[in-house]
Amino acid sequence: MAALAVACGGPSAVEDAPEGARGDQQVRQQCNAQGREVRAVDVNNDGNPDIRHVFEGERETCAQLDMNFDGLVDVTRFFGPDGTTIVQEEHDFDFDGRIDMISYFNDGVLTRKELDTNFDNRIDTWVWCAGRLYARQERDRHHTGRVDTWEFFDGGVLREARYDDNNDGQPERWEMFRYGRLFQIKRDTNLDGEPDQEEDVPRESAGDRESALTCDGSEPPPVPDEPRPQSPTSGGESPDAGGEEGGEGTGEDTPPETTPGEGMPWEGVSDVPPEEAADGGEGETSEETE
Repeated sequence: MAALAVACGGPSAVEDAPEGARGDQQVRQQCNAQGREVRAVDVNNDGNPDIRHVFEGERETCAQLDMNFDGLVDVTRFFGPDGTTIVQEEHDFDFDGRIDMISYFNDGVLTRKELDTNFDNRIDTWVWCAGRLYARQERDRHHTGRVDTWEFFDGGVLREARYDDNNDGQPERWEMFRYGRLFQIKRDTNLDGEPDQEEDVPRESAGDRESALTCDGSEPPPVPDEPRPQSPTSGGESPDAGGEEGGEGTGEDTPPETTPGEGMPWEGVSDVPPEEAADGGEGETSEETE
């Protein structure tokens, strides 16, 4: 590995952000070599620079890496004021010289991602993270340049998905999940922006459970187990759902409901209220005898 003079392992990542990127474009100017010191490294000793470090004074502002030695930048990292903490990172997965994923960090922690999943140089998926887990996702499934799917997660597990099937900018179909399994579908048949039709999905028709999704690609945590249905007792009464020791239970064990995020930044704030948590019934009661 040899250090080279001022050089570049590929074109600068200053003006090649894909369409639909929502990040601060000013950050990307940190790779602009004008007025800055550039230190290049030849990793495989072929005479061509493979890593390019850009410095402003003693602080590193940007690093660009050619991972497959084809002369094009594959990974770009932008650093914060300390010169070491990453604030933004870009990846070219198919080695065509265009960005396919942008990751954004806050104090070194990944907070959101933008992806071009079909490699057409247009962002079509936006992900918000809570810790290392998915919290919210927006997608352009039809690749029209506008969001048509909004998904909300609890602990990285899908809880609700809203679909704009006619590309009018608002959802007409809602899919509701419990413990990662589809249990209800709602529809807006009169297109007034509110669901007016509900359909319960039988367990045998719900398909496989959704797995938890992680923003950093690490091993996801297990999805919480669904409560097992209780069999009637010999006396014909249902056992109390609150536990074997008695007490009040609930007719339905529903995970806590959370606010589904910040709405739809691409099209404006959603006017669809979050789904209310289902009310449970009371458990076993006893009859008073004389």
